[in-house]
Amino acid sequence: MINRNESLKIKNAQRTKELLCIWSILIIPLITLCIFWVYGTIQSVPIAFEHRFTDDTIKYDFSNFEYIISTFSEPNSVLAQALTNTLIYWAISFFIMMPTCFLMAFFLYKKIAGYKFFRMVFFFPSIISSVIIASFFKYMFGPGGQMPYIWEQLFGKADVLFLADSDYAFGTMIFYNIYTGLTGFLLYWLSAYARLPEEIMEAGRIDGLTSLGEFWYIAVPLILPFYATMALLSATGILDAGGPALLLTGGAYGTYDVPYYLYEYTVSGTLNDQGIAGAVGLIKGAIVLPIALIINRLVNKIETVEY
Repeated sequence: MINRNESLKIKNAQRTKELLCIWSILIIPLITLCIFWVYGTIQSVPIAFEHRFTDDTIKYDFSNFEYIISTFSEPNSVLAQALTNTLIYWAISFFIMMPTCFLMAFFLYKKIAGYKFFRMVFFFPSIISSVIIASFFKYMFGPGGQMPYIWEQLFGKADVLFLADSDYAFGTMIFYNIYTGLTGFLLYWLSAYARLPEEIMEAGRIDGLTSLGEFWYIAVPLILPFYATMALLSATGILDAGGPALLLTGGAYGTYDVPYYLYEYTVSGTLNDQGIAGAVGLIKGAIVLPIALIINRLVNKIETVEY
Protein backbone atom coordinates (compact mmCIF):
# COMPACT_ATOMS: atom_id res chain seq x y z
CA MET A 1 0.00 0.00 0.00
CA ILE A 2 1.06 3.58 -0.67
CA ASN A 3 1.55 5.48 2.55
CA ARG A 4 0.38 9.03 3.09
CA ASN A 5 3.77 10.64 2.34
CA GLU A 6 4.14 8.79 -0.97
CA SER A 7 0.57 9.72 -1.94
CA LEU A 8 1.33 13.36 -1.16
CA LYS A 9 4.50 13.23 -3.26
CA ILE A 10 2.56 11.77 -6.21
CA LYS A 11 -0.08 14.52 -5.94
CA ASN A 12 2.62 17.21 -5.74
CA ALA A 13 4.38 15.75 -8.77
CA GLN A 14 1.12 15.71 -10.73
CA ARG A 15 0.39 19.28 -9.69
CA THR A 16 3.88 20.35 -10.75
CA LYS A 17 3.38 18.75 -14.16
CA GLU A 18 0.03 20.53 -14.54
CA LEU A 19 1.58 23.88 -13.64
CA LEU A 20 4.47 23.33 -16.04
CA CYS A 21 2.01 22.49 -18.81
CA ILE A 22 -0.08 25.60 -18.07
CA TRP A 23 2.91 27.93 -17.90
CA SER A 24 4.47 26.46 -21.05
CA ILE A 25 1.29 27.53 -22.87
CA LEU A 26 1.01 30.94 -21.19
CA ILE A 27 4.65 32.01 -21.25
CA ILE A 28 4.75 33.19 -24.90
CA PRO A 29 1.50 35.22 -24.70
CA LEU A 30 2.73 36.76 -21.42
CA ILE A 31 6.07 37.74 -22.95
CA THR A 32 4.24 39.20 -25.94
CA LEU A 33 1.93 41.12 -23.60
CA CYS A 34 4.84 42.55 -21.64
CA ILE A 35 6.80 43.62 -24.72
CA PHE A 36 4.11 44.91 -27.06
CA TRP A 37 1.47 46.15 -24.60
CA VAL A 38 3.07 47.02 -21.24
CA TYR A 39 6.40 48.30 -22.61
CA GLY A 40 4.76 49.79 -25.71
CA THR A 41 2.17 51.63 -23.62
CA ILE A 42 4.80 53.04 -21.27
CA GLN A 43 6.92 54.20 -24.22
CA SER A 44 3.95 55.81 -25.98
CA VAL A 45 3.24 58.22 -23.10
CA PRO A 46 6.28 60.52 -23.55
CA ILE A 47 6.11 60.12 -27.34
CA ALA A 48 2.56 61.54 -27.31
CA PHE A 49 3.89 64.84 -25.89
CA GLU A 50 6.94 65.14 -28.14
CA HIS A 51 7.10 68.16 -30.43
CA ARG A 52 10.08 67.85 -32.76
CA PHE A 53 11.50 70.82 -34.63
CA THR A 54 13.51 70.94 -37.86
CA ASP A 55 16.79 71.25 -35.93
CA ASP A 56 16.00 67.93 -34.13
CA THR A 57 15.28 69.63 -30.83
CA ILE A 58 12.40 68.24 -28.79
CA LYS A 59 9.89 70.14 -26.74
CA TYR A 60 7.26 68.43 -24.60
CA ASP A 61 3.88 70.12 -24.96
CA PHE A 62 0.31 69.50 -26.11
CA SER A 63 0.86 70.29 -29.80
CA ASN A 64 -0.04 66.75 -30.91
CA PHE A 65 -3.33 66.90 -29.04
CA GLU A 66 -4.06 70.35 -30.48
CA TYR A 67 -3.40 68.99 -33.96
CA ILE A 68 -5.81 66.08 -33.39
CA ILE A 69 -8.58 68.40 -32.14
CA SER A 70 -8.13 70.82 -35.04
CA THR A 71 -8.02 67.95 -37.57
CA PHE A 72 -11.13 66.35 -36.10
CA SER A 73 -13.13 69.58 -36.47
CA GLU A 74 -12.19 70.13 -40.14
CA PRO A 75 -14.80 69.55 -42.87
CA ASN A 76 -14.52 66.05 -44.37
CA SER A 77 -12.05 65.13 -41.63
CA VAL A 78 -10.39 61.74 -42.13
CA LEU A 79 -10.14 61.32 -38.36
CA ALA A 80 -13.86 62.00 -37.92
CA GLN A 81 -14.61 59.51 -40.70
CA ALA A 82 -12.33 56.95 -39.05
CA LEU A 83 -14.03 57.38 -35.67
CA THR A 84 -17.52 57.13 -37.20
CA ASN A 85 -16.66 53.96 -39.13
CA THR A 86 -15.05 52.38 -36.08
CA LEU A 87 -18.13 53.03 -33.95
CA ILE A 88 -20.32 51.52 -36.69
CA TYR A 89 -18.10 48.42 -36.84
CA TRP A 90 -18.26 48.07 -33.07
CA ALA A 91 -22.03 48.59 -32.87
CA ILE A 92 -22.63 45.91 -35.51
CA SER A 93 -20.31 43.55 -33.66
CA PHE A 94 -21.77 44.22 -30.22
CA PHE A 95 -25.49 44.53 -30.95
CA ILE A 96 -25.88 42.22 -33.96
CA MET A 97 -23.03 39.74 -34.38
CA MET A 98 -22.58 38.77 -30.74
CA PRO A 99 -26.26 37.98 -29.98
CA THR A 100 -26.70 36.31 -33.39
CA CYS A 101 -23.68 34.07 -32.85
CA PHE A 102 -24.88 33.32 -29.33
CA LEU A 103 -28.11 31.91 -30.78
CA MET A 104 -26.49 30.25 -33.80
CA ALA A 105 -23.91 28.47 -31.66
CA PHE A 106 -26.69 26.95 -29.56
CA PHE A 107 -28.29 25.31 -32.57
CA LEU A 108 -24.90 24.06 -33.77
CA TYR A 109 -24.40 22.69 -30.26
CA LYS A 110 -27.81 20.98 -30.57
CA LYS A 111 -26.59 19.37 -33.81
CA ILE A 112 -29.41 20.50 -36.07
CA ALA A 113 -29.73 19.02 -39.56
CA GLY A 114 -26.69 20.02 -41.61
CA TYR A 115 -24.78 21.33 -38.60
CA LYS A 116 -21.50 19.89 -39.88
CA PHE A 117 -21.86 21.82 -43.14
CA PHE A 118 -22.69 25.09 -41.36
CA ARG A 119 -19.85 24.56 -38.89
CA MET A 120 -17.40 24.09 -41.76
CA VAL A 121 -18.68 27.21 -43.56
CA PHE A 122 -18.37 29.42 -40.48
CA PHE A 123 -15.04 27.99 -39.32
CA PHE A 124 -13.49 28.18 -42.78
CA PRO A 125 -12.02 31.70 -42.28
CA SER A 126 -10.28 30.66 -39.06
CA ILE A 127 -8.10 28.01 -40.72
CA ILE A 128 -6.91 30.16 -43.62
CA SER A 129 -4.60 33.16 -43.56
CA SER A 130 -6.41 36.49 -43.43
CA VAL A 131 -4.26 37.67 -46.34
CA ILE A 132 -5.45 34.75 -48.48
CA ILE A 133 -9.09 35.34 -47.50
CA ALA A 134 -8.78 39.06 -48.30
CA SER A 135 -7.17 38.27 -51.67
CA PHE A 136 -9.94 35.80 -52.50
CA PHE A 137 -12.59 38.30 -51.38
CA LYS A 138 -10.99 41.04 -53.49
CA TYR A 139 -11.02 38.74 -56.50
CA MET A 140 -14.70 37.87 -55.94
CA PHE A 141 -15.83 41.49 -55.45
CA GLY A 142 -13.33 43.23 -57.72
CA PRO A 143 -13.75 44.16 -61.39
CA GLY A 144 -14.50 41.04 -63.42
CA GLY A 145 -15.34 39.04 -60.29
CA GLN A 146 -18.44 36.96 -59.68
CA MET A 147 -20.23 39.42 -57.37
CA PRO A 148 -20.40 42.32 -59.89
CA TYR A 149 -21.89 39.86 -62.40
CA ILE A 150 -24.46 38.58 -59.88
CA TRP A 151 -25.31 42.15 -58.89
CA GLU A 152 -25.89 43.05 -62.53
CA GLN A 153 -28.20 40.07 -63.01
CA LEU A 154 -30.20 40.89 -59.88
CA PHE A 155 -30.38 44.69 -60.02
CA GLY A 156 -29.41 45.60 -63.59
CA LYS A 157 -26.39 47.71 -62.58
CA ALA A 158 -23.29 46.83 -64.56
CA ASP A 159 -19.63 47.22 -63.57
CA VAL A 160 -20.27 47.96 -59.90
CA LEU A 161 -17.01 48.68 -58.06
CA PHE A 162 -17.65 47.21 -54.64
CA LEU A 163 -14.23 48.14 -53.27
CA ALA A 164 -13.58 51.28 -55.32
CA ASP A 165 -16.82 53.23 -55.02
CA SER A 166 -17.83 55.27 -51.98
CA ASP A 167 -21.43 54.08 -52.39
CA TYR A 168 -20.45 50.43 -51.91
CA ALA A 169 -16.99 50.15 -50.33
CA PHE A 170 -17.90 50.60 -46.66
CA GLY A 171 -20.93 48.30 -46.91
CA THR A 172 -18.73 45.67 -48.56
CA MET A 173 -16.22 45.98 -45.71
CA ILE A 174 -19.03 45.48 -43.18
CA PHE A 175 -20.12 42.33 -45.02
CA TYR A 176 -16.53 41.05 -44.90
CA ASN A 177 -16.30 41.78 -41.18
CA ILE A 178 -19.56 39.99 -40.40
CA TYR A 179 -18.58 36.81 -42.23
CA THR A 180 -15.03 36.59 -40.89
CA GLY A 181 -16.07 37.80 -37.40
CA LEU A 182 -18.63 35.03 -36.95
CA THR A 183 -15.81 32.52 -36.60
CA GLY A 184 -14.31 33.95 -33.43
CA PHE A 185 -17.64 34.43 -31.71
CA LEU A 186 -18.81 30.91 -32.57
CA LEU A 187 -15.67 29.37 -31.10
CA TYR A 188 -16.28 31.17 -27.80
CA TRP A 189 -19.95 30.28 -27.59
CA LEU A 190 -19.52 26.63 -28.63
CA SER A 191 -16.92 26.28 -25.89
CA ALA A 192 -19.37 27.76 -23.39
CA TYR A 193 -22.22 25.51 -24.51
CA ALA A 194 -19.97 22.45 -24.32
CA ARG A 195 -19.75 23.00 -20.54
CA LEU A 196 -23.53 22.82 -20.02
CA PRO A 197 -24.37 19.81 -17.80
CA GLU A 198 -26.04 17.20 -19.98
CA GLU A 199 -28.17 15.97 -17.08
CA ILE A 200 -29.79 19.41 -16.78
CA MET A 201 -30.50 19.52 -20.52
CA GLU A 202 -31.93 16.02 -20.37
CA ALA A 203 -34.15 16.95 -17.42
CA GLY A 204 -35.46 19.89 -19.44
CA ARG A 205 -36.32 17.63 -22.36
CA ILE A 206 -38.13 15.22 -20.02
CA ASP A 207 -40.15 18.18 -18.71
CA GLY A 208 -41.20 18.97 -22.27
CA LEU A 209 -38.92 21.87 -23.13
CA THR A 210 -38.42 22.57 -26.82
CA SER A 211 -35.03 23.57 -28.21
CA LEU A 212 -35.94 27.24 -27.79
CA GLY A 213 -37.10 26.48 -24.25
CA GLU A 214 -33.78 24.83 -23.46
CA PHE A 215 -32.02 27.89 -24.85
CA TRP A 216 -34.08 30.44 -22.91
CA TYR A 217 -34.60 28.66 -19.58
CA ILE A 218 -31.36 26.67 -19.26
CA ALA A 219 -28.59 27.91 -21.55
CA VAL A 220 -29.10 31.66 -21.13
CA PRO A 221 -29.15 31.71 -17.29
CA LEU A 222 -26.10 29.43 -17.07
CA ILE A 223 -24.02 31.24 -19.69
CA LEU A 224 -25.11 34.80 -18.84
CA PRO A 225 -22.01 35.53 -16.67
CA PHE A 226 -19.77 34.44 -19.57
CA TYR A 227 -21.78 36.60 -21.97
CA ALA A 228 -21.32 39.56 -19.61
CA THR A 229 -17.56 39.00 -19.59
CA MET A 230 -17.53 38.91 -23.39
CA ALA A 231 -19.53 42.14 -23.43
CA LEU A 232 -16.93 43.74 -21.14
CA LEU A 233 -14.09 42.67 -23.43
CA SER A 234 -15.99 43.98 -26.44
CA ALA A 235 -16.61 47.32 -24.73
CA THR A 236 -12.90 47.78 -24.04
CA GLY A 237 -12.29 47.45 -27.78
CA ILE A 238 -14.87 50.04 -28.79
CA LEU A 239 -12.21 52.21 -30.45
CA ASP A 240 -10.23 49.28 -31.85
CA ALA A 241 -12.97 47.90 -34.10
CA GLY A 242 -12.16 48.08 -37.79
CA GLY A 243 -12.17 46.37 -41.13
CA PRO A 244 -9.37 45.06 -43.37
CA ALA A 245 -8.71 48.49 -44.86
CA LEU A 246 -5.01 47.75 -45.33
CA LEU A 247 -5.72 44.61 -47.37
CA LEU A 248 -8.76 45.71 -49.37
CA THR A 249 -9.04 49.47 -49.88
CA GLY A 250 -6.12 51.26 -48.28
CA GLY A 251 -8.58 53.44 -46.40
CA ALA A 252 -9.96 54.95 -49.61
CA TYR A 253 -13.62 55.45 -50.58
CA GLY A 254 -14.83 56.17 -47.07
CA THR A 255 -13.36 53.08 -45.39
CA TYR A 256 -10.94 54.71 -42.95
CA ASP A 257 -11.15 53.45 -39.36
CA VAL A 258 -9.22 54.25 -36.20
CA PRO A 259 -6.87 51.20 -36.32
CA TYR A 260 -5.90 52.00 -39.91
CA TYR A 261 -5.53 55.69 -39.04
CA LEU A 262 -3.07 54.75 -36.29
CA TYR A 263 -1.28 52.31 -38.60
CA GLU A 264 -0.65 55.00 -41.21
CA TYR A 265 0.77 57.43 -38.67
CA THR A 266 2.87 54.75 -36.99
CA VAL A 267 4.54 53.42 -40.15
CA SER A 268 4.84 56.78 -41.91
CA GLY A 269 8.52 56.97 -40.98
CA THR A 270 8.42 60.41 -39.35
CA LEU A 271 8.78 60.81 -35.60
CA ASN A 272 6.26 63.65 -35.54
CA ASP A 273 3.58 61.37 -36.98
CA GLN A 274 4.41 58.73 -34.39
CA GLY A 275 3.84 61.37 -31.72
CA ILE A 276 0.38 61.99 -33.17
CA ALA A 277 -0.31 58.25 -33.08
CA GLY A 278 0.78 58.18 -29.43
CA ALA A 279 -1.54 61.07 -28.63
CA VAL A 280 -4.46 59.28 -30.29
CA GLY A 281 -3.63 56.20 -28.21
CA LEU A 282 -3.73 58.20 -24.97
CA ILE A 283 -7.05 59.76 -25.92
CA LYS A 284 -8.41 56.30 -26.68
CA GLY A 285 -7.31 55.08 -23.25
CA ALA A 286 -8.89 58.08 -21.51
CA ILE A 287 -12.20 57.37 -23.26
CA VAL A 288 -12.25 53.58 -22.92
CA LEU A 289 -11.09 53.32 -19.28
CA PRO A 290 -14.21 54.82 -17.64
CA ILE A 291 -16.46 52.83 -20.00
CA ALA A 292 -14.69 49.60 -19.05
CA LEU A 293 -14.90 50.43 -15.33
CA ILE A 294 -18.65 51.12 -15.54
CA ILE A 295 -19.36 47.91 -17.46
CA ASN A 296 -17.10 45.93 -15.13
CA ARG A 297 -19.13 47.23 -12.19
CA LEU A 298 -22.33 46.08 -13.89
CA VAL A 299 -20.82 42.69 -14.76
CA ASN A 300 -19.78 42.10 -11.15
CA LYS A 301 -23.41 42.46 -10.09
CA ILE A 302 -24.33 39.37 -12.13
CA GLU A 303 -24.23 36.32 -9.89
CA THR A 304 -21.78 33.67 -11.01
CA VAL A 305 -23.33 30.28 -11.70
CA GLU A 306 -21.35 27.22 -10.67
CA TYR A 307 -21.94 24.05 -12.70
